[in-house]
Amino acid sequence: MENVLKKQAVIAILSFFLGTGIGLAQGKIITISTGEYAPYSSESLPHGGFVTHVISEAFGLEGYQAEFHFLPWKRALETAKSGQYQATSFWAHTSETEEEYRTYFYRSDPVFQATVVFFHLRSNPMRDWETTTDLTDYRIGTMIGETSTKILIQDGLTVENVGSAAQNMKKILLGRIDIFPLEVMTGLDLLQAQFSPEDGAKISYDPKPFFKTPASLLFSKQREGSIEYLKIFNRGLAKMVEQGRYDQLYQDLLSGKYK
Repeated sequence: MENVLKKQAVIAILSFFLGTGIGLAQGKIITISTGEYAPYSSESLPHGGFVTHVISEAFGLEGYQAEFHFLPWKRALETAKSGQYQATSFWAHTSETEEEYRTYFYRSDPVFQATVVFFHLRSNPMRDWETTTDLTDYRIGTMIGETSTKILIQDGLTVENVGSAAQNMKKILLGRIDIFPLEVMTGLDLLQAQFSPEDGAKISYDPKPFFKTPASLLFSKQREGSIEYLKIFNRGLAKMVEQGRYDQLYQDLLSGKYK
């Protein structure tokens, strides 16, 4: 009878841990700070967006669960810097930001290639330009904490910071700014999702990219085990590529399934 009771107690404890998702499984949860950047990352999108989906499946292949916390971008970076989260997703690899990121983080293999362009009124296209020094007379809208914002400020340009991409698109429509840098698919998705067809048609983008760059997951140097988690993620990502799963999700992205 005593053995039976002990067995029942163990089963009850295991059932509690498995049912609540804590205890035994807690060591395999990776906390990740991120922000709104549809169709790649958004709390309201299927699977949290394309990049969030990729990260979740890469960890899943290695037996880990990715837990995402959506925050304003600047806070997402700062909280991961301090070690509040194991990692932060996702951040572009540029010469302007690399020194800062290398100080506080370990960078993963790229999760995708970002192409950032300047959006503008269709009726007011940009003139030909080569470097950011050719843009000094433009009124430039930016987002707080964005890689594009840091690049423009470091290059000595004056920018108007707001909290969201939608605010900048509205400022373009109202003639309050001339250009706004944003990842091309993110901008097109935003115009389709949050603006009327009439207003969306008034905005276009310059064909010359501001920059193209790989974007990665950053693991905080303030947290124990970050190098190991980095290896785990890279291993899972490599499996996704090898198995064709990454290409499948990317085709889903192109076909609009993350809207």
